Amino acid sequence: MRKLLIIILIGILSMGVFSFLKKEKKTVTNTNSVILGMILLEDPNSFNLQGTVNELKTKWKLKVNDYDADDKAAVLFIRDYKVAIANIPAAIPEREVEKTAEYNYFWVNGIEETSKHKGHIVLSIMNAGKNPVQENLLFSKIASAVMNNSKAIGIYIGGRTLVLKKDFYQENIKMMSEEDLPLYNWIYFGLRKVNGKQSIYTYGLADFGKMEMEIVDSEKSFDELNEMMFNLAHYVIASNVTLKDGETIGISAEQKLKISESKGKFLEGITLKIDY
Repeated sequence: MRKLLIIILIGILSMGVFSFLKKEKKTVTNTNSVILGMILLEDPNSFNLQGTVNELKTKWKLKVNDYDADDKAAVLFIRDYKVAIANIPAAIPEREVEKTAEYNYFWVNGIEETSKHKGHIVLSIMNAGKNPVQENLLFSKIASAVMNNSKAIGIYIGGRTLVLKKDFYQENIKMMSEEDLPLYNWIYFGLRKVNGKQSIYTYGLADFGKMEMEIVDSEKSFDELNEMMFNLAHYVIASNVTLKDGETIGISAEQKLKISESKGKFLEGITLKIDY
């Protein structure tokens, strides 16, 4: 009965979290009480829960209580967190993943490859909201273990507009630590080119209680913008810094980039503009 209730609850959550319009994104800061993602499966019957639990214990040295668990549905207790896993033997409907994959430039053949998924594992930390960095580190460890113990294609985190290939996700967490956060697994960095000028914005900082950031109409290349925004976002999250209107910031002692607060260019609501 408990596992059935967990599956029903996850279904309700997933409908709310993953139903979003790609057009614009909201920027309200919010440390979510739930972290939710979906592992895309090539084979719906390939998930090995015991292998997943063993990896969490041996590789990540986590204490896992899995007394109410099997390959179809599981409730794991790790530290003070309740982790729900539900294996759904069906593709995510309405081509939602494929539509989101159009905007994820790190996965070149993402639309074609994600269309091949025949099932998905809903993975959720049900009672997050206390420490976003620690909770997202934990989620990354669990997601990695689930992918290693199933025929996974990748992961879909619709609430952050992320569709990531398995190999890309796993590569980003090899050296993962509190000082080296796998931000490309956590935050979407949107790139836009309008009238010959480049822009970049974040989507996902709100889940860490931070304002989303934009660099608008820059002469810099996309590579330069991506590197700068990654470094700024990493600093804000890892150091728990709150940037404010009128301040300056830089990645060196000499660099002083102006920060302003105004209506978002590519996002709804108010964002921080970085003059770069």
